[in-house]
Amino acid sequence: MQFNNRAILKIIELVIAVVCIVLWETSGNFSSNALIVCGTMGGYAVICAVILIGHVINSVVEKRLNGLFSIIGCVLFVISGALIIDQWHDRSDLLFKESKRNALAAGSLMIINGAVFLMDTISIFRTRVEIPVIREVNKNKLEINRF
Repeated sequence: MQFNNRAILKIIELVIAVVCIVLWETSGNFSSNALIVCGTMGGYAVICAVILIGHVINSVVEKRLNGLFSIIGCVLFVISGALIIDQWHDRSDLLFKESKRNALAAGSLMIINGAVFLMDTISIFRTRVEIPVIREVNKNKLEINRF
């Protein structure tokens, strides 16, 4: 495994997504737009885990595909975090004080994760690693292999 800044960023992305899922499960519903929030957290926890495992086993991940995942992750995490913060920011119920704290923490972490995805995108597109190309050895058809 090659341990570089992209591996560290993938670990940070995965950890923040899992922490947001735990905050969601412990305090309940954060947003009326649960589909986009849950889909972002759960989907990107799986995507980050798979890409991190691929990085650990030295699998080649297409640069454009990895960048696309990171750009979309950045947008979705910022949107989800903004939706959560918008819904819980002005709520002043005494019954939901702990839930409000958890919701605002999760929304803030999601926006931070969006920034981490943006750094990952910049890191991906600045990398100039050439992917090795396997070429076939052209044999002359008239050549006879002799033992």
